[in-house]
Amino acid sequence: MKKRSLFAFAGAVMLAVAVLSCASTDVPGRARLTKTPQRMFWRIDGTDAKGNPSTVYIQGTFHLGDEQIYPLAQEVQDAFLHADRLAGEISSKGYEELTAIAPKLSAPNKEGKIVTDYLSAEEKAVLVTLLGSEAALAQASVLDPWQLTTALAVALYVNTGLSAEYGLDNAFIASATQQGRTWEGLDELQVQLDVMTFGDYDTQLQMLKDTLKAFIDEKEAEKSVDFTKKLYKNYVSDNVRALTRLFNESNAEEEGSAAFYKDYHELVYAKRNEDWARDITAYLEKGGTTFIFAGTAHWVGDDSVFSFLRKMGTIN
Repeated sequence: MKKRSLFAFAGAVMLAVAVLSCASTDVPGRARLTKTPQRMFWRIDGTDAKGNPSTVYIQGTFHLGDEQIYPLAQEVQDAFLHADRLAGEISSKGYEELTAIAPKLSAPNKEGKIVTDYLSAEEKAVLVTLLGSEAALAQASVLDPWQLTTALAVALYVNTGLSAEYGLDNAFIASATQQGRTWEGLDELQVQLDVMTFGDYDTQLQMLKDTLKAFIDEKEAEKSVDFTKKLYKNYVSDNVRALTRLFNESNAEEEGSAAFYKDYHELVYAKRNEDWARDITAYLEKGGTTFIFAGTAHWVGDDSVFSFLRKMGTIN
C-alpha cells in the first residue's frame, strides 16, 4: 500500500504512539507526557518560561473518516474550545496562501513534457476512465506527474467507504472557522508543497505508476483498500501498537521497491517531526494551553514527534 497518496490527498494521513509517563522515571524540569483514555489523544504538562503551568494537547487525526469517530469525547471538545492557541499541520493563513497560488500549482510542466508519453496503453486507459474522457486526459497530461497522483488519490479511497468530509482535520478547521478563530501551522506551507511535489520528473512518474497499479491490478486494489481499512479500524479502536506495526511494514515495503522512498519518508516524517518537536517545546515555554490536531502517523514509532521531544529533553 502506497501511503504517499494519502499525503497527496489530505496534505498528509496517519497514525501514532506514546508512552505513559511514570513518576518514578520523571526528570525534574521536564514535562510529562500522558496518553489519555480518549482516541489518539495525548497531553503534555509542563511549565512555561516563568514557571507557570503549561499544557499542550495533541489530537492525532485521520484524514479520512466516517460517523464512527463522532461525537468526540467531551475531554477533547473542552480542550479544543478552551485552548489559548490552536495548531494544525498548515495554518489558517497557509490555507489562504494555498488558494492564492492554486493557479501556479495547476500550471503545465515547464519543460513541456507530456505524462502520457511515458505511460502504457493500460495506464492511459485507467486515467481515461477516472478522468472521464480522452479530452480530459489530454488536458491533464501536460501537468507534472505529482498533480495526477494527487487527483488519483480521491478515487483510490472511494471503495474504502471513508470520506475526507468526516476527517478530523476538516472538523476542527470548520469548528475554528465558525468560531472566528485562527490557528497556527506546525509546517510552513512550502513544507507541505515539498511533500506533494517530491522528486524530479522521473521519480514523480514512478510514483504515479505505482499508484496506478492499484487501479490496474485487482490484487493491488484489494490490498490498497484493505490496508486503509485496517488503519482506520485500529485508529477507531485506539490501537497504537497495531498502527505502528502497519506503518513500519508499509514503509519497509515501499523502501524495498525503490530507493527514493527512503528519502521520501525522511521528508514526510523525521524532518517534519523534529521541527514539530521544536514547536511544541516553544509552546510549552510560551505558557497557557495549546491544542494541536495533526495526522496520527507523526506521533508514532522511533522517529515520532515524541521521540524527538525526549531527545531534546523536553519530556520524560
